[in-house]
Amino acid sequence: MRAIVTGSAGFIGSHLVDRLSADGWDVVGIDRKTGPSIQGISDLPPDVSAIFHLASPVGPVGVLHEAGYIVSEVIECADIVARWAASYGCPLIDVSTSEVYGSGGSDSEDDVCTFRPETSARKEYAIAKLAAETMLRNRPLDLRIIRPFNVSGPRQSSEGGFVIPRFIEQARAGLPLTVYQPGSQRRAFTHVTDIVDGLVRSLDWPPDVYNLGNPANSTSISALARLVFSVLGLAGTIVTVNPQALHGPHFREAPDKLPNPGRAMNLGWIPMVDLATIIRDAGAERLEVAA
Repeated sequence: MRAIVTGSAGFIGSHLVDRLSADGWDVVGIDRKTGPSIQGISDLPPDVSAIFHLASPVGPVGVLHEAGYIVSEVIECADIVARWAASYGCPLIDVSTSEVYGSGGSDSEDDVCTFRPETSARKEYAIAKLAAETMLRNRPLDLRIIRPFNVSGPRQSSEGGFVIPRFIEQARAGLPLTVYQPGSQRRAFTHVTDIVDGLVRSLDWPPDVYNLGNPANSTSISALARLVFSVLGLAGTIVTVNPQALHGPHFREAPDKLPNPGRAMNLGWIPMVDLATIIRDAGAERLEVAA
């Protein structure tokens, strides 16, 4: 079996490539970090059994420098991989985002997506992903839409603005952990291997929209900062900061992001990794890198 994975050099994509390869798949990775982008591919391999589309701008800080171009990038790439999937007659797994729920909550995959009347890079990213979902669902494709919630673990970079690697790096350096205001906002973090397991399993699920997240790992960001110190066996200070003062006016901190992954769990997907282990895995990797 052969799979195409776009965004194969990214955080989730690299773990997915490892899992598929271990399962015996022949994996064709496409990533603009290591070769041609999706738009630059002219020759495709024969006999592809599945396409996993992960290539995208990513991260609350990572999307800032692409503001104004996120919609066109996301839609163009989604259109290209949709044409590939139609040509092969194979399943397309589109990795979207929990950001599509906007400010309206995320109790189930069928929730109404609502957005505040403001301009930000994060909002453009969310609307781009939602538009791509809508476009793909309007086509005759064998399609699964996956909305991951707060993925973390080894290989995740702090450069995109992801909070767990940022907290770990600050703690290791003896710096204060910077909690973005107000600090009470809640997240439910999910280990990257649990997300990858859901992506692979989704090939056997009916075409639909699926949340992937671990409700058992729900925590406030302030509590997360305290847990990072505890898991790493370190002590330090925690400060609350205005993120716009750090990243500029186009940055927005998200409201609560808590998943209801009932649709996937009813089909046998169970997230296994607790929050302390997520932090421990990410922290151990950074020690190896430092050594």
